[in-house]
Amino acid sequence: MPSRALWLVATVAVAALLASCGATDAASGRPTVTVTVDPPAGTTGGTSGAGGAARSTIPTAAATSAELPTAMAAGKQRGAPKSFAEAKARIDKAKPDPKVTTRFVSPTGNIVCQRSTDSTAAACEVAEGRIAPPLPTVCAAQGPKDIGRIELRQDGAYPVCNSDSIRRGGEPTLAYGSRTQPSGTTACLSEEYGVTCVDTATGHGFFLARETFVTF
Repeated sequence: MPSRALWLVATVAVAALLASCGATDAASGRPTVTVTVDPPAGTTGGTSGAGGAARSTIPTAAATSAELPTAMAAGKQRGAPKSFAEAKARIDKAKPDPKVTTRFVSPTGNIVCQRSTDSTAAACEVAEGRIAPPLPTVCAAQGPKDIGRIELRQDGAYPVCNSDSIRRGGEPTLAYGSRTQPSGTTACLSEEYGVTCVDTATGHGFFLARETFVTF
């Protein structure tokens, strides 16, 4: 059987096993499904899954209401944390930057983020290096066909095929190895690999970099 066919059969088998075992996301009680846009070497395509409906808490011209998994990944994910626990551990070890509270940009200026100090909302977006969606349901039928922003909401972190921007100009720079000043339940960390944000109240978070993201 061709390698691509074997990979597809294995993917379906894993999905069926998860469903039969009742695997769920601890924070939301919904099925936990990991989706990647990069298939094994020598194949093309990706896997799919479904979770709870997402509602945007940050205005966007292209927010999707499609059902999406609570965990997704796209791109090479170099240096990305693979779980909430790993992400939180990195953030806890980092030194807070007293100048950065709600808004910041990465040292290169390519990633801009905003977070709320009194709610679970946070978001980051890339100026260059937008990401092909790992599932066709991520992007709305009308609008952009690639992902430019990740939004952290009460029910999880979700990719958004945005046509607007949270960039306002004048955001302070969050140096590599530094985290946002502690306030509220959300926190973000800047690293050479990309930016990681978590919400300690929900146990969800994300990693975003040029042409790659991970949600957990």
